Amino acid sequence: MSDLYIDYEMLVKTQKDIEDIHEVMAAPCREMEDVDGASMGVYKLAQRMDDFGDEWSYGIKQMSKFSKSAAKALGQIKKTFEETDEQFARELEKARSPKGGKK
Repeated sequence: MSDLYIDYEMLVKTQKDIEDIHEVMAAPCREMEDVDGASMGVYKLAQRMDDFGDEWSYGIKQMSKFSKSAAKALGQIKKTFEETDEQFARELEKARSPKGGKK
C-alpha cells in the first residue's frame, strides 16, 4: 500500500474553485473601474475614491491572474500524479509477473 494518497476529486474541485475566483471577481472589478471619484463632490474625497478604485481593480486583476496560474498548476499536478500512478502500476505488474519483469 502506498504512503501517498491523492484525492483526485478534491483536487479537481479545488482547481475549479480557484478558476471560479476570476469569474466571481470580474463584475466587482469592472464596477470599481467605472467609479468616478468626481461624483463625490469634494476634491480630496474624489481623489481618494479614484485611488481606491484603481488599487481595488489592480488587486482583483492580480488575484485573477494568480488564480489562473494556480488552477493551471493544479491541473499539471493532477496529470503528473496520474501518470506516475499508472507507471507504478505497470512496474508493479511487471515485477509480479512469473519472470519478475525479466525477459
